[in-house]
Amino acid sequence: TDNCGVDSVTSNAPASFPVGTTTVTWTVVDTNGNSATCQQTVTVTDAELPTITGPADVTTTNDAGLCSASGVALGVPVTTNDNCGILTVTNDAPAIFVKGATTVTWTVVDTNGNSATAAQTVTVNDTEPPIIDCPVTNMVLEADPGECSRSNVTFTVTATDNCGAVSLVSFPPSGSLFPIGTTIVT
Repeated sequence: TDNCGVDSVTSNAPASFPVGTTTVTWTVVDTNGNSATCQQTVTVTDAELPTITGPADVTTTNDAGLCSASGVALGVPVTTNDNCGILTVTNDAPAIFVKGATTVTWTVVDTNGNSATAAQTVTVNDTEPPIIDCPVTNMVLEADPGECSRSNVTFTVTATDNCGAVSLVSFPPSGSLFPIGTTIVT
């Protein structure tokens, strides 16, 4: 307002405001050339989350002699996008993946601190067979007195595996009754 009338009201406001705070100066000129100014701040925030599409899931096999895999190639996210720009793309993948399924979380952060995530599954399969330690020599036993068989035949077999405990089953089992002749124990 002005006691003699306003000639013009102008500002230095840009056509488009960037993210952040912009100070706008307003100038008013009256009909006699007198002027006054005031300032206004305009703050634009980026609330739009970035987007990310993670890499394809990975299936691999264990490293020899181990129950895990190292050096797994994860790939890169299929797409990332943001209205203001991407700052970082990271993941929480371990250096060594244990047998089974592990979820890797990919995180994208934009230049204004907004973030989004995508998941990728890495599956490690144990393809290494266990190792069985059979007795070195075959057993030759006499039949029980007055029988055509031998009772309680016992033997020990051991086994190991890269992923830990194994179950060991023999047929016929240790401690069984064996008839006269040759019996193959599996």
